[in-house]
Amino acid sequence: MTRRGTFWAAYAVGFTVAALIAVFAFSMLNSMVPRQVNWQALELTNLKGEPVSLEDYRGKPVLVNVWATWCKPCLKEMPAMEALQQSMPGKISILTVSDEEAGKLLKFREKKAYTFTYLRATKPLATQSLTLYPTTYLLDGEGDVAAVYIGAQEWASEAFKEKVLQLN
Repeated sequence: MTRRGTFWAAYAVGFTVAALIAVFAFSMLNSMVPRQVNWQALELTNLKGEPVSLEDYRGKPVLVNVWATWCKPCLKEMPAMEALQQSMPGKISILTVSDEEAGKLLKFREKKAYTFTYLRATKPLATQSLTLYPTTYLLDGEGDVAAVYIGAQEWASEAFKEKVLQLN
């Protein structure tokens, strides 16, 4: 085999190994994210400390985004969540859930002009195995999980809006 042939053979083997590792890693990430969450166990409150239940949002789709103020992918996707909310008024509720201190969340909200709802989990998110940020749950009007998304998404895309409309 020529030197060039050896190079390309090694390149192909390396690429194949890297692809297999990527597939394995992605499948591991998916298995780490719960498909169902007991939101009541997290004892959700608004930023004033008043209890909130996801039952209050039944009747239309709900996007529940698990995030943290220090999470760069979380911050990157927030403008798209805002754009989705603005483009579909009354058709979807967008809730963000963090277990950080209320003061930190209030300070963040004051800096950003987002209109979606900020909720605070008074119990650690890790108690429900919510440890990958951002993880987002799309719930149908009955409160059942329609989809789970890991990582930052382009929420204002036409494809996602169509998915929301199908749940209405």
